[in-house]
Amino acid sequence: MAFRVHVDSSADIPAELAQRKGIHVTPLPVTMEGRSYLEGVNLTAAEFYRLLAEIKDLPKTSQPTLGDLIEVYNGLLASGDEVISILISSGFSSTINVGRQAREQCDAPERLHVIDSLGACLGFGLIGLKAAELGRTGSSWSDLEQEILTYRDHMRYLFLPDTLEYMVKGGRVSKAIAAIGGVLDIKQILRVTPQGTIEAYIKVRSRRAGIRKLAEVTAEEAADPANNLLGIAHSNCPEEAAELAAEISSRVTFQEVIISEIGSVVGTHTGPGTLASFFLRK
Repeated sequence: MAFRVHVDSSADIPAELAQRKGIHVTPLPVTMEGRSYLEGVNLTAAEFYRLLAEIKDLPKTSQPTLGDLIEVYNGLLASGDEVISILISSGFSSTINVGRQAREQCDAPERLHVIDSLGACLGFGLIGLKAAELGRTGSSWSDLEQEILTYRDHMRYLFLPDTLEYMVKGGRVSKAIAAIGGVLDIKQILRVTPQGTIEAYIKVRSRRAGIRKLAEVTAEEAADPANNLLGIAHSNCPEEAAELAAEISSRVTFQEVIISEIGSVVGTHTGPGTLASFFLRK
């Protein structure tokens, strides 16, 4: 039995890579000042950050409609393959609930497997890439499921925001956490918990120190990097993303380094100037 992998667009897998690996991506809706967009379809990351700097209210992100997701699932199932659908964390979005409802109403629910990524951005994307790799072996779902879930449960998500303003507005971090940086001009490395929520992890004195610390922690915590992927994502700061990649590579060698832009769904909450590192942790 062959497997097809599906993710939502918050996985931030570069489009060319998703296409090459046969991963189907469903765009998530974003509304900015009353105008609706589909992430990655009629709203690029570059255009999103340009608009974000001009508007007053935080964009609104949403989940796909039940009807749209049923249509996507039925289209993928029509091939006769099994489908693995991995969606943005239930801690950040209700997309997973829509996915589960769509599974119950699709044409072949027994061939559709819906997974809560417990993450977002390229870390979630790496889970999709791993699922696509495992799916090519032709094993049964009972063989694949535990491997995918184990990989998911060991994925590390580290973020270095330039500001916590957007996360506070979106309710992703508390005002108390943000106040530490505001008063002392301290930058904070955040991490996503196993429950798919965000917490403070490491405090640093400056942006430059944050990049170095992010590289150091990545190198120290990564499991078997020579045989695993490293994901680096950025929100409108590609030069610093390249710098972070170089800092990490000077410490440890990964099988492959994937750099992507943080799209509009995650970028609504991280704001511009965010750097992130994703890897399989020890």
